[in-house]
Amino acid sequence: MTQTMTPPQIQAQPTYEITDADKKRMQTIADAWRAYKGELDKPLKPMPGEPDDNVLSNRCKAVVRMGVGFLFGKELDISVEEGAPKEAQDFLNDVWGRKEQRIPLLQKLAMNGAIAGSAFLRIVPDDDGDFRLVVVDPAIVSMQTAPQDCETVLCYCLQYSQSEQINGQPKTVWYREEIMRVDPDGNASRGQPDDDDTWQIQHWTQVGNPGMQPKKDGWIAAGDPIVWDYPFAPIFHCQNMVVPNDAWGEPDIAPDLIGMNEALNLNQSDTNRVLKLYAGPFIWGKGMGDNQTISREPGRITILPSNPDAKLDAVQITSDLQHALEFADDLRSDMDELTRVPGIATGRMKDMPRGQVSGVALRLMFMALMMKTEEKRCLYGELIIDVCQALLVLNNMSGDIGISLPWVDPLPEDDFQSLQAAILKKQVGISNSTIQREMGYDPDEEMELSQTEDAQKLVNFARGQGMPPTPPQQPGQPEQGPQFIGRPPEGGQGQ
Repeated sequence: MTQTMTPPQIQAQPTYEITDADKKRMQTIADAWRAYKGELDKPLKPMPGEPDDNVLSNRCKAVVRMGVGFLFGKELDISVEEGAPKEAQDFLNDVWGRKEQRIPLLQKLAMNGAIAGSAFLRIVPDDDGDFRLVVVDPAIVSMQTAPQDCETVLCYCLQYSQSEQINGQPKTVWYREEIMRVDPDGNASRGQPDDDDTWQIQHWTQVGNPGMQPKKDGWIAAGDPIVWDYPFAPIFHCQNMVVPNDAWGEPDIAPDLIGMNEALNLNQSDTNRVLKLYAGPFIWGKGMGDNQTISREPGRITILPSNPDAKLDAVQITSDLQHALEFADDLRSDMDELTRVPGIATGRMKDMPRGQVSGVALRLMFMALMMKTEEKRCLYGELIIDVCQALLVLNNMSGDIGISLPWVDPLPEDDFQSLQAAILKKQVGISNSTIQREMGYDPDEEMELSQTEDAQKLVNFARGQGMPPTPPQQPGQPEQGPQFIGRPPEGGQGQ
């Protein structure tokens, strides 16, 4: 059956209308970025002629950074299933890039998700047939979903503005893009997307004066619509943490966390000002004579005038600093529980254990963060797999090739215990590739390095230097010593 494609028509105006919920979410994202950057309001008004007493502790950045580090801090190997064409693996490696490119890309993706609640990754093809992966700012994205299925997206709307000089005058230029699902049978609108769906991309622009919002009917189409003749859109998204009944997920930095950070800053700023004003006693005296000033320089001896009524005393100021410090610790502890990032993970020295810690105890300390990381691995991992399969289809390969993501344990490990565990895993039949991935190594890279080393050993042995490489041991066979090729070295015995 041949499907007849209807030529796309230029839409006079965009179809998606930015809702109040979209505007509220954009403001929430902007507030989260401000908190991440440490741009929180100062709780105390500076005293005239005095240094600023405000103490601003940014607890939000540490939460995001540590969550991103646990999720994508170590190399992530994206592997096709066994038996898949080697060209498929090489193609995905080229698109995702080497480690120095792949990890920062994924970290940017996860950071956007931690701030906004959802992360967006786009496939951008170029004229040469290559593909580039671009992290999209969630603050410019709005989604229209099926009425009965919040997981089926019908339209992605991307809108942003920037200041430009037009005819020598500063103008605000608005850009808008709608990636609209073309649903011939209407199944997607009922929450049942199928393979006959395609997508259409349309761009618009609008020029206005600075500070003005775009007019609803003032858009000008920028070029003809672009047909994306695939059942998947060129943009992919995932929730940062699970939220049911909504297309958007839960961010790491939410308004309640920002409020607790502001309360912590108020507590610390008050404590700092109290110490500044009342750390020492107030010295007072009488019978000193008119305009007599008492110097309080360290080591100076104060001599009172020969007046029987002269008196020098100090007023002790009572302040409850101890409870203020305890309250600050309670706030930090509450923030740890809210974010599931313990103080030991962010480097808080007070929470650091003393002495040797067992592997089980270490995992208990990080259990909340590990559970949070596992939740994110499922969500971000599905996005990565979907993007990989879409890339294979775009490259005229099968989209049914399985993709695996061997995640690396982010917890610090004892190398000796890790090696012991690796030996035991090998004895029960775990493959070398799986063990190496769990330990943070790339099996393909290690194989190439080993082959290079073995080749060099053969060259050196042929020159009479060193010993030949030991052949790989087969399961069930006793360990073998060095195997000699040709005549053994002086004083040795042949086979």
